[in-house]
Amino acid sequence: MKIKSMRLTGLEIVKWILVVLIVVLLVHSFTGKRISKADFDTVWDAVTADADMSKMQEGSNQMIRRLYGLDPAQFDGIRLYYPKTNMGAEEILLVRLKDTGDQEMVQSAMESRKKTQMNNFNGYGTYQYAMLQKSIISIRGNYALFVSADKAGEIGQAFENAL
Repeated sequence: MKIKSMRLTGLEIVKWILVVLIVVLLVHSFTGKRISKADFDTVWDAVTADADMSKMQEGSNQMIRRLYGLDPAQFDGIRLYYPKTNMGAEEILLVRLKDTGDQEMVQSAMESRKKTQMNNFNGYGTYQYAMLQKSIISIRGNYALFVSADKAGEIGQAFENAL
């Protein structure tokens, strides 16, 4: 009985490298950086349709800078609703990026805000803390969403569907 050698020839190695590169390119093209042509106001309306906006107030450009460290002029669209009181954790930030290269910066700002809020409520605001644990940060192409709300899952799904 003859055992077949497991050595790969140079041509077989090149073939496998090409297959791996094609798979990586396909995965990359179907995730993350896809540009949505959806209108900002349409996406905002979809996101807020199921949200209880009565516990939130609209944030100014100054508040966006203060809470997230983001410059609103850097984006095609940005809107913030944040808690009316210090005892609230309900919050929605929707961003339409001019450049998908800003995804990591925006995601980092959202994660930082979430962490700050979790630190604020840790130990005494159990309901708010639990809400923040279930909050959603979603980056899809040229759109980004942070939502901390009772219906965060439904709001996140509405965001995905609107794109």
